[in-house]
Amino acid sequence: MSILHRLFHWLGKITNTIIIVPHPIAVGNCGEEIYYGLLKARREKKKLVVLYPYDLTGRMRLGVPNRELIRFSSEYRVFLPSNPLYPLCCWFITLYFGFFRGMHIISTRYFGKQFTERWIIPMLGQELLWQPEPVMQEFSWEVVNAYDWKSQTAEPLEIGLSPDRQVIAERLRSELGLPADAWFVCVHVREGGYYNDHDMVERNASIKNYIPAMREITRRGGWVVRMGDKTMTPLPAMEHVIDYPFTPQKSELMDLYLIKECRVYIGMQSGILDVANMYQRPIIQTNMYNWLHGHPEKRGDLGIMKRVYSKSEKRFLAPTEWMSREWANYSFVPRENYEFHENTPEEILDLIKEYFDRGVDWQPSPEQLAFNKLRKEKMIERLSRPLSAEKRTDDIQSRYRFAARAASTQGMLAAGFLKKYTPVAESQGEAGICDMIEGQR
Repeated sequence: MSILHRLFHWLGKITNTIIIVPHPIAVGNCGEEIYYGLLKARREKKKLVVLYPYDLTGRMRLGVPNRELIRFSSEYRVFLPSNPLYPLCCWFITLYFGFFRGMHIISTRYFGKQFTERWIIPMLGQELLWQPEPVMQEFSWEVVNAYDWKSQTAEPLEIGLSPDRQVIAERLRSELGLPADAWFVCVHVREGGYYNDHDMVERNASIKNYIPAMREITRRGGWVVRMGDKTMTPLPAMEHVIDYPFTPQKSELMDLYLIKECRVYIGMQSGILDVANMYQRPIIQTNMYNWLHGHPEKRGDLGIMKRVYSKSEKRFLAPTEWMSREWANYSFVPRENYEFHENTPEEILDLIKEYFDRGVDWQPSPEQLAFNKLRKEKMIERLSRPLSAEKRTDDIQSRYRFAARAASTQGMLAAGFLKKYTPVAESQGEAGICDMIEGQR
């Protein structure tokens, strides 16, 4: 660990606080780290201190996506941005990492040697969010189970906007044309414009396939607020549908307010999904491309996967088969052997209907329970060995992070989706995943 890490650990111990600098570039990671930092503070009866760097200019610029995220309010937080000393601490963080970022630029240009992320991206405290010691030499499921993540995440954790920001956001909501008494959903469909990675077909999708689902929501009396940025494909005009990225009210504050206040968040396995998780909103996931992490988390959350076609086998894979294939960070291996097909308008519409048609006494189907059981078994198996070739202690930290999600996940894939896309169902039009699993035993 660096001297700065040791300094902040020491300060945390003598002040009975947990000090973190969450990921400044990835908004999803930032939301995730704030949430787990607050869980740790509640669990250990401490307070959380969240510091954040300022952005520099030119080649030193980080590109911080949403500074409003650190203005959250919580009973477990201390040392707020309104404290006169807060900017000084943030500038200290900025200049410390800025120095190494500058050295990294010089070293890369003149000597062809790069610094690792831990020196050039301002992040501190993550090493204690999911594991008991800053440096762990081994991964153990006993350590994971001792946290009882399912109970921790099931207990509501109040996270809000500061009172002054809440007032501003409610005024902007009125200007947006969203009635104060209206219920609404947020819809986010990643297109690749923000990061200019349109070729990342696994992670991207078309907003046009969501239009029938949007109309179904408005037919039921709700409003739809489409999330994103101005690089996205504009929506056609529809009643009670707000194409928010193209409105004057688009702002970092409103991004958070809308997610926090929505009845349901509908989105993909993309950054702001973890902001919705931070606010503990009900979630419907579409076009899921990753089985290892980013699964629907809370009881009642639903999702559907992209369909994956194997070129070598000349057929689509069943959802259960994903977990038996060689897997990299974002795709199967070899990547060129597999094609990701995004969800059709009919699949997304069926998902929305299934979610909203469930009664208060809803219980998961046998197919859903069986899939989650199989996924958990595969997660335990996969996380029991290294995920990557990175430094051993960093890999162990990553596994503890993913294991926390695996141990607490209670969401499901949609029952209709599972029933439809199993090997037996594809060939005979009936039966379910339970039969297939029994046949494999």
